[in-house]
Amino acid sequence: MNIVVIGALGDVGSAVAKNAVDKGHRVNGFDVSKANIAKLGPAQDKVAFFEGDVMDKASLLPAMEGVNAVIATLRLTPEQMKKGRGYKEVELQGVKNVVEAAKEKGAKKFVHISVDGVGPGCVSDMYQSKFQAEEAIRNSGMDYTIFRSSGLFKDFDFFFIPQVLKMGDAGSTWFFGPLDIHLCPLSHFDLAQCMVSAVDNPKASNKTVTMGGPDCLTQGELLNMIAKEAGLKANYTTGMSKEALIQSIKANPSSPFLPRSRSRTLSSIRKLTTR
Repeated sequence: MNIVVIGALGDVGSAVAKNAVDKGHRVNGFDVSKANIAKLGPAQDKVAFFEGDVMDKASLLPAMEGVNAVIATLRLTPEQMKKGRGYKEVELQGVKNVVEAAKEKGAKKFVHISVDGVGPGCVSDMYQSKFQAEEAIRNSGMDYTIFRSSGLFKDFDFFFIPQVLKMGDAGSTWFFGPLDIHLCPLSHFDLAQCMVSAVDNPKASNKTVTMGGPDCLTQGELLNMIAKEAGLKANYTTGMSKEALIQSIKANPSSPFLPRSRSRTLSSIRKLTTR
């Protein structure tokens, strides 16, 4: 099958592109730049690469030529935030542009990554944008598979690990949410394999699938695990209440969930991403 991977040089997108090549598909890759092409490894010689911007629908069209299926791995990044973009731009309008370009070029299948917990009643810009993007896909007329993923191990690099390191040994209160929220962290490699398999699996036709890893951890357990691996004396015992979290989101629904810059990470923690 002929596939285009949108966001082909991101963590999930590059894993998707490599998996699709391994499965024998003809793959087009689309991203804003070829700067990270090495992430594709040996597969880079088998991927036709197109540079463009999802906010510019016309730039998407060349990558869509002759494809049967689209796999979209769009996510707002700190780099995009520096350009003044938010979730409504990248994760809603960007997805709509991809959907329109795919339909214009005759693609029949659309595979997308969303996040667990989205719905029409969500308050934050991030969750509302993701839900409205899902709706655009479901109403596109194309066959679709939407994966609502639990947190990825790779996400720890962006937020959890830097914050724990910043708080250091004194960490006891987590100000970014309740400690008893449950997470089922997932390897982006496993997610990529599922997204590629959904392209031609009739059981995945017109489905919205919630998925996560086999381990169920509370946010508190996760934080203390990170602290232990980092060699810190931190012990997270208190956190923001669910009520306070909801009120803070209502007060500022456009507040980003990602930091604007990355901090260093630990090699011992980074091993989690290769599970």
